[in-house]
Amino acid sequence: MDTSSQSQAQKKNYKIWQRILCGFLALLLLALSFIGGYFFRYYTEDPASRTLHWIKNMVREYYYQDIPEKTLASATFDELFGYNGMDALLDDYSAYYTPEAFEARLISQSGGQSGIGLSFFTQSGDTKIYRVIGNSPAEESGLKAGMYMLGYGWDEEHVAVYQSSTFSQFVAGLKDGQQFVIQAAKSSEDEGEYYTVQYKSAYTQNYVFYADSSNSYRFTGKDADQLTQGETQLDFLPDDTAYVRLDSFYGDAAEQFEGVLEVFQNRNKKRLVLDLRNNGGGFLSVLCDLAEYLCRNEEGGRFPVTFAQYKGGKQGIYYADESRYDEYFSDDVEISVLVNQNTASASEALLGVMLDYGTIDYEDIFLAQIGDSARSYGKGIMQSTYSNVLTGEAVTLTTATLHWPISNTCIQDRGILPEDGAVAVPSNGYVDYGDAMLRQIVNDYFA
Repeated sequence: MDTSSQSQAQKKNYKIWQRILCGFLALLLLALSFIGGYFFRYYTEDPASRTLHWIKNMVREYYYQDIPEKTLASATFDELFGYNGMDALLDDYSAYYTPEAFEARLISQSGGQSGIGLSFFTQSGDTKIYRVIGNSPAEESGLKAGMYMLGYGWDEEHVAVYQSSTFSQFVAGLKDGQQFVIQAAKSSEDEGEYYTVQYKSAYTQNYVFYADSSNSYRFTGKDADQLTQGETQLDFLPDDTAYVRLDSFYGDAAEQFEGVLEVFQNRNKKRLVLDLRNNGGGFLSVLCDLAEYLCRNEEGGRFPVTFAQYKGGKQGIYYADESRYDEYFSDDVEISVLVNQNTASASEALLGVMLDYGTIDYEDIFLAQIGDSARSYGKGIMQSTYSNVLTGEAVTLTTATLHWPISNTCIQDRGILPEDGAVAVPSNGYVDYGDAMLRQIVNDYFA
């Protein structure tokens, strides 16, 4: 090729690259203009409107039910969530979190807690302790769910009668490490005893409690990772039986469950009573980890635990990595499960996967009968949480229905019932100090 031809070719190539560069710069300028316009509109809009628009976009994309665009576009914040007496456009499980509330929620779900670790409910005019958080100051003091709350004060000589509002103010004024007393009774007729509680601004929750007829174990320590022997054994249990309470599906629940299974195995127990009463569920990832220990999967390897059905026909399958059932349970081990009307969500999904894989039958499920009702909660839907990276706020939305892995069962608004074959056992309520329900099950059903 001569010099003239080379020069013409170079000029042609230069023009081609010049056009490509100009096109790229035009697209880049258009993108920058769009982004700049977006951020200009975003940051010149008032914060409340920004939040509302962001939530509506999340609802359009992820909420499991279709909402007419005209209805969604005109909805106010209060109408979306049913605040201030409004009828909610979204379901009861959808919620908004400020940046501060979302951060606190993440800490709590990882096991981080603060305060004293008590929640209450009122029954027939009496206030009873509904939950004692594991590894909390309340648990360390000896307080237990089902006790009647009578009073509180700085010491036994200065005790005020319990009232919800004044007790909340009292606790809010406590400093880290400060001690006080709670007066609580095991029955409505008792005068009660005094329990010394030490307020903690931070502690890590445990989720699993083990007991048999002669020993008990719980997780303690700063990170709730020390399996500690206690003195709350259940002397009415048969010698071959162990009781394990699983409070929720957060934090290190699966690792703690493995720890107590080692105790179960080392103590040569042949019956496991798994208590899921008042367990409202938690993370699907923890459900899958727990399913590894409680599901027979003869084929080995990964196995489906549950699947989610999203709008538009999309499905998501959640797997356990492997079955470890045979590591802890021999063929002659029997498993029973305690359930009440607050056993919900991931707890019900765990029941479903145990049923589908043959770990238990319906007759191994004992339902607390409260009045005329005996059932699990009936929550077969899944929530997902989305955070706004620009603001730190977040929204939780119901995004799918949940189905059992083999039978395809969805228990939304139904739950597990006696007509399925589960056994209804009379119960005094959601919590019962001394656990009359479990005692009756032992007497009537355990040989």
